[in-house]
Amino acid sequence: MAVILEGSRFINSRWDFSSDDFRRLANLCLMLLISLLVYLLITQRSLYLIYSFLELLPFVFFPLIAVQVYSVKETIDIRTLFLKIKNVTTKEKSTKFTINLTYPYFALCIFSAGNANTQDISFYIGMFLLSSVAFWFLRSKRFPPTVWLCLILLAGIIGFIGQIGVAQLQVKLEESVVAWLSNGVGQEIDAFKKQTSMGELGTLKQSNDIIFRVNAENQKSSPLLLREATYNKYKSSFWVASKPQFIPVQPQSNGKTWTLGDQPANSSILTVSATLNRGKGLLRLVDGTFQIDELQVSQMEKSKYGTVKVDGKVNDIVYQLKFNNNLSVDSAPTEDDLQIPPKEQIAINQTISNLDIQNKSPQEILKRVNSFFQNNFRYSLKLAGKDNSSTALSTFLLQNRSGHCEYFATATTLILRAVGIPTRYAVGYSVHEFSNLEKQYIVRSRHAHAWTMVYLDNRWQAFDTTPADWTGIEDATASKWSFISDLWSFLGFRLSSWLGNVRGSNLLKYGWWLMLPFILILMRRLVPQKGVRRVSTKQILLKQSNNFDPTRKNSEFYSIEKALNELGFIRNPSESLKNWIQRLKEELSPSQVDDLTSLIELHYRDRFDPVAMNETEQAKFKSAIQSWLDKYSNPQ
Repeated sequence: MAVILEGSRFINSRWDFSSDDFRRLANLCLMLLISLLVYLLITQRSLYLIYSFLELLPFVFFPLIAVQVYSVKETIDIRTLFLKIKNVTTKEKSTKFTINLTYPYFALCIFSAGNANTQDISFYIGMFLLSSVAFWFLRSKRFPPTVWLCLILLAGIIGFIGQIGVAQLQVKLEESVVAWLSNGVGQEIDAFKKQTSMGELGTLKQSNDIIFRVNAENQKSSPLLLREATYNKYKSSFWVASKPQFIPVQPQSNGKTWTLGDQPANSSILTVSATLNRGKGLLRLVDGTFQIDELQVSQMEKSKYGTVKVDGKVNDIVYQLKFNNNLSVDSAPTEDDLQIPPKEQIAINQTISNLDIQNKSPQEILKRVNSFFQNNFRYSLKLAGKDNSSTALSTFLLQNRSGHCEYFATATTLILRAVGIPTRYAVGYSVHEFSNLEKQYIVRSRHAHAWTMVYLDNRWQAFDTTPADWTGIEDATASKWSFISDLWSFLGFRLSSWLGNVRGSNLLKYGWWLMLPFILILMRRLVPQKGVRRVSTKQILLKQSNNFDPTRKNSEFYSIEKALNELGFIRNPSESLKNWIQRLKEELSPSQVDDLTSLIELHYRDRFDPVAMNETEQAKFKSAIQSWLDKYSNPQ
């Protein structure tokens, strides 16, 4: 692209494109823009697709800028860029609607490059050096180079400080937008901490969007919990993973198989189709997952709590889980898994006293706790807040006894800890909705769930005390028209899967040849029926020079010369107007000379500029001449 644009400086040919030609190009760019946006919406389905979109904008508008730089006019009528504006004919000579797109395109390239740069200082340094070189040739010669160097360095330092502030603002904005779009549930999970909605007021807003899919060998294995992250410390509505100690997981020789634990005698298989954010994210795993197959990522790390995060080059991933529910690959319990915040101790002790579970067997304790929540509490999406004199969890246990899964999971985790059973807080998704359209399970954002991990029989097990009707309550809130968005999501998923297969095959290497007929048809549409006239740059310059009319009437300035001659200020035959006025400085007032100097510049333009003055400028020039004559021609 750079070679084509800069090549216009060395190619002597130019093409006389019409307004219709530019309109066709504008329509082509619009079609490319829409196609790019649709492609990104289908293949990425992530908030971060906006960065990919901005990175590719210079490619979208390149045809328009390329044609402009090789055009005779070197400008574009802005009216040709809009679909609903009337056709622009070649007879319209007005220049007030023309625009040179080179400068906006240059700014677009810088802006797009800024969205694609890596997270280090190299991009800023490169942009600073390139800009400095460009400004060096445009610097004022009135000042020494040292002054210019000091100023450009000062500007670079200020710019560097500013871009750090912009980067921090961008991070905050991203976090706010992600949180707003996710509405606090089903959001992108942090492996180190999780803020719950406990203690808030209002209604828990749920999204019906499909975020990933599960294909199970046994269609009757639902409901199933896929764990995304695990935490062990609770404080003020926050769950934290204390010292998770992420360690790298190395793939096998094929680069797609990752082993998390020893392989048992029996196992089940589950296939998950999901999306990462900019190639990064946490995997959703079944408890007892010991191996992950067909996962094409660059890096994988696993915490001692079983949380697995990956980093790759693609957003759409499909991976196969091999698991055994009787297997546990998480670390053994620690003292943190028995910790209870002091502020919650009173409510927990009172609840335990009502349950009468002290000195009971672990199985009996789990049975009574589950029965307690199933029979005495109800699931609700309404956030009732908390009593000012107690915590959100205390209000839930002792007063309103109503809440969503985060309340039940937190309360269960701390109650079991109080009777000596190690527990952890887990978040992930419930897999329970089977799609007859897709013939597999679909998982929506509102299927995000929280539950308790209990350490029994020398392994970690899932223990969910949320009332079983929670899925039905949430399903009742879904829109009756959700099948439309489901169909669109399914089509996007199928297209994304096809594109993934294309990327993994040799078809992509030779796909451009398949695109050639389509490209030729588009090019044919751009060529006008009567052809485009090609002229050389010499012809253009000659045409511009021919704009000078040797028969142009004498300038209005000569009336001033005549008036000065009558006053005795005679100009020598070989003396230029500027030299003549310079000589008259001693005899005329400073104001007279200053006004004459500006009028002489207009006179030279009127007489010798190839681009003649228009009627408005001519009228202003004549009026200025007459004003000078009225003011200064009479002898003082």
